[in-house]
Amino acid sequence: MLRRYPQIRSLFGPNPWSLPLIVALVGFQLGLASLAQRAAWWQALLLAWVVGAYVAASLFAMIHDAGHFLIVRARIGNYLAACCANLPLLMWNAVPFFRYHLWHHRALGDYERDVGVPTEAEAVWVGNSAWRKAVWLAFFPVFQALRTHKFPVSKAYWSGWMLVNAAIQFAANFLILQLLGWQALIYLGLSIYFSLGFHPLGTRVVQEHFVIAEGQETNNFMGWANLFECNFGYHVEHHDFPSIPWNRLPRLRCIAPEFYAGQASFPSRLQLMFQFIFDPRWSVFHNTVRLQTQSPSTPPSAS
Repeated sequence: MLRRYPQIRSLFGPNPWSLPLIVALVGFQLGLASLAQRAAWWQALLLAWVVGAYVAASLFAMIHDAGHFLIVRARIGNYLAACCANLPLLMWNAVPFFRYHLWHHRALGDYERDVGVPTEAEAVWVGNSAWRKAVWLAFFPVFQALRTHKFPVSKAYWSGWMLVNAAIQFAANFLILQLLGWQALIYLGLSIYFSLGFHPLGTRVVQEHFVIAEGQETNNFMGWANLFECNFGYHVEHHDFPSIPWNRLPRLRCIAPEFYAGQASFPSRLQLMFQFIFDPRWSVFHNTVRLQTQSPSTPPSAS
């Protein structure tokens, strides 16, 4: 692709607009949390489902780009930007993302090393059961956290930046609680949960690396919601060129359209959510696996 379109290299590198976007998103989410504090509980719940989840997803997208050092050129600046984006997300997610995500790119599909690949026990338990698939989606962050034992331990978890991330986050949570109140904190927690769990946004884990077409290891979501989650749906393009920031991924597709035309993708995450849960042909075994030394045989494709 680079030989045919050398201008793609001009898309590489940090995106200067990401830093003000992080500040705007953090301010907006905290403003919504203040609004939720004064609202009825059901209004706060609805606000988290309809709006807050997408803001949280965009903040995760900013942490993602920081993890690829695409916010600013300085390494320390990307860590600080990620910690800033982390402020409304309650848990210290930024530096753990730095720790695990680049390994996902290096070991994509490696059963023993890629934390994105479900474990054998996890896949067997979920099976084709609709209610277990729903539970798996609902508690996906827990299931993924249990996979981190795959990560090759080269240094201690509590590095300097991990401590900084956790300390800043505990201080931020305390201030949010003191200045805004419990319901604001609960709104932020619900926003995070919906962005990763039982919500159309939570099906991103299915969309990104489940095999739906033979030979295609990653898949795109091409719906309108890409606008509200900082192009997280352009996952094929991202894996092709991890050095291209979120806002330039659509330009990559325009420069080299023949490389992406005809690829399998999803037009609706809500449709995918129902299909994954209720279609017995879908199971967690459909995750992309290149090296499969311990996991059981993969059932036939659900495409």
